[in-house]
Amino acid sequence: MGRPPMSRAMIPPPPPRRRGKFWLYFLLISVTMIAVAFPTIIVVGIGMLPAMASWITDRTDQKYGFFCIGGLNFAGMFPYLMDLWSGNHNITGALDIVTDVFALAVMYGAAMAGWMVYTVIPPVITSFMTVLTERRLSALRANQRRIVDEWGDEVTLGIRAPGNGPAKPAPRPGAPTSGGGPGGGVQAAMAAMEAIEAKEEADGDAPMGTAQ
Repeated sequence: MGRPPMSRAMIPPPPPRRRGKFWLYFLLISVTMIAVAFPTIIVVGIGMLPAMASWITDRTDQKYGFFCIGGLNFAGMFPYLMDLWSGNHNITGALDIVTDVFALAVMYGAAMAGWMVYTVIPPVITSFMTVLTERRLSALRANQRRIVDEWGDEVTLGIRAPGNGPAKPAPRPGAPTSGGGPGGGVQAAMAAMEAIEAKEEADGDAPMGTAQ
């Protein structure tokens, strides 16, 4: 006889992830960086403080604020890193950079510029997209009125297409929609187009003798 299938309760849980190797590698990399590039760590640690603060305060999953502020913060710090790497790459050279008021103003000013971009640009893009949506909605409503003028009021009354169930009357142009939002005009235009297609299919399938 075969063994009975094991239920989910009988399946042992997976073993916990071993984080020992991760922390071991992290410790080795940290010690190596401190021993080899300690001046760079000093400049990066002090110059990138705004980016670290944005990483802590940004609670979103995408971390857009961190990438915006941190990117410009790193851009303002990178020229001084180049000076450090091409000059005296030692603790004295690093302290000369982090104690320079002008250098700190450039690094932190770039981070402030990133914060301003993160704060100002999204509302501007939202307003631009709203204007585009309103223009598109106006064009759809004008197209809906043109269709009603060309085909008559029966378009707004609804025509049952084969296999689509009972007809649902489409709203008249300018009438308030059930959705109450800007998408009502779009839905009405789509319903009118579907009614026109259904009427054309019905006229094409009708016998020649029954044509009016």
